[in-house]
Amino acid sequence: MEFSDTYKHTGPCSFSPNSRLLAVAVDYRLVIRDVVTLKVVQLYSCLDKISHIEWAPDSEYILCGLYKRAMVQAWSVSQPEWTCKIDEGPAGIAHARWSPDSRHILTTSDFQLRITVWSLVSTACVHVQWPKHAARGVSFTKDGKFVGIATRRDCKDYVNMLACNTWEVMGTFAVDTVDLADIVWSPNDSTVAVWDSPLEYKACVSQ
Repeated sequence: MEFSDTYKHTGPCSFSPNSRLLAVAVDYRLVIRDVVTLKVVQLYSCLDKISHIEWAPDSEYILCGLYKRAMVQAWSVSQPEWTCKIDEGPAGIAHARWSPDSRHILTTSDFQLRITVWSLVSTACVHVQWPKHAARGVSFTKDGKFVGIATRRDCKDYVNMLACNTWEVMGTFAVDTVDLADIVWSPNDSTVAVWDSPLEYKACVSQ
């Protein structure tokens, strides 16, 4: 068995979806290495210590969550001069994720006040109020056309359905849960399932 040299890292690391690249957080720096040779392909400097990294589904972009500064920075692997900075200011950022089209970033503010959808193409943004969770409660269809977002208001759980081409709310319906834990689409994108906390042992399915 052969082992590579050891490389420093102080934060998360992640393989790209196409398995060709490895991203490693080293304090304020994001190091992109080739998986086969482990040579540095790109090196990016962030504005603060990296808390979270996530590849876009197409392996073209990668985001860095700088949650202490309420900021997200995104980079392009093939175009190192391209960069994007998202700053939520006083609202804070608790979590950041990519949409399936790799051209939108969804950030959840502190205290689950809102989810903001940021477009890398048009720089427009859309808000969804009162998400139930920071890192959970969001599920995209397999074809990436729709997303279900669990929300909570007036002590009641709801699911918001949005079309990913416009990010407009197509509908909202209440679910019979006491403390909704998560949401997921069925493999054929025809049904949404939500389930309650372990104290309730309940699952609900809606078409």
